[in-house]
Amino acid sequence: MNRSENGPAFVGSKLEPVPVPECDVCECCVREREVARQAGRSLEVRSLNGVIASHPHGREVRA
Repeated sequence: MNRSENGPAFVGSKLEPVPVPECDVCECCVREREVARQAGRSLEVRSLNGVIASHPHGREVRA
Protein backbone atom coordinates (compact mmCIF):
# COMPACT_ATOMS: atom_id res chain seq x y z
CA MET A 1 0.00 0.00 0.00
CA ASN A 2 1.40 3.38 -0.99
CA ARG A 3 1.12 5.75 1.98
CA SER A 4 0.73 8.83 -0.24
CA GLU A 5 -2.53 7.41 -1.61
CA ASN A 6 -4.03 6.97 1.85
CA GLY A 7 -2.84 9.95 3.82
CA PRO A 8 0.24 11.76 4.98
CA ALA A 9 3.19 9.84 6.32
CA PHE A 10 5.16 10.87 9.39
CA VAL A 11 8.92 10.85 8.95
CA GLY A 12 12.01 12.30 10.54
CA SER A 13 12.92 12.97 14.12
CA LYS A 14 10.29 15.67 14.61
CA LEU A 15 7.50 13.51 13.17
CA GLU A 16 5.93 16.23 11.07
CA PRO A 17 3.36 15.21 8.50
CA VAL A 18 4.62 14.95 4.94
CA PRO A 19 2.43 16.59 2.30
CA VAL A 20 0.80 14.43 -0.33
CA PRO A 21 2.39 15.19 -3.72
CA GLU A 22 0.37 17.34 -6.13
CA CYS A 23 -2.16 18.40 -3.47
CA ASP A 24 -2.89 22.13 -3.58
CA VAL A 25 -3.99 22.18 0.08
CA CYS A 26 -0.84 20.43 1.29
CA GLU A 27 1.45 22.55 -0.87
CA CYS A 28 -0.10 25.74 0.48
CA CYS A 29 0.14 24.52 4.07
CA VAL A 30 3.79 23.53 3.64
CA ARG A 31 4.66 26.98 2.30
CA GLU A 32 2.80 28.67 5.16
CA ARG A 33 4.39 26.28 7.68
CA GLU A 34 7.89 27.23 6.53
CA VAL A 35 7.10 30.96 6.73
CA ALA A 36 5.68 30.46 10.23
CA ARG A 37 8.70 28.38 11.27
CA GLN A 38 11.14 31.04 10.06
CA ALA A 39 9.14 33.71 11.94
CA GLY A 40 9.23 31.64 15.15
CA ARG A 41 5.45 31.06 15.26
CA SER A 42 5.46 27.52 16.65
CA LEU A 43 1.73 27.45 17.38
CA GLU A 44 0.99 28.21 13.73
CA VAL A 45 3.48 25.51 12.65
CA ARG A 46 1.66 22.97 14.84
CA SER A 47 -1.71 24.10 13.52
CA LEU A 48 -0.60 23.69 9.91
CA ASN A 49 0.84 20.27 10.75
CA GLY A 50 -2.62 19.35 12.01
CA VAL A 51 -4.23 20.48 8.76
CA ILE A 52 -1.77 18.43 6.70
CA ALA A 53 -2.17 15.38 8.93
CA SER A 54 -5.96 15.44 8.93
CA HIS A 55 -6.46 16.32 5.27
CA PRO A 56 -8.66 13.52 3.83
CA HIS A 57 -6.34 12.07 1.19
CA GLY A 58 -7.42 8.76 -0.18
CA ARG A 59 -10.44 8.57 2.07
CA GLU A 60 -13.36 7.43 0.02
CA VAL A 61 -16.96 7.97 0.88
CA ARG A 62 -18.82 4.71 0.61
CA ALA A 63 -22.54 4.51 0.22
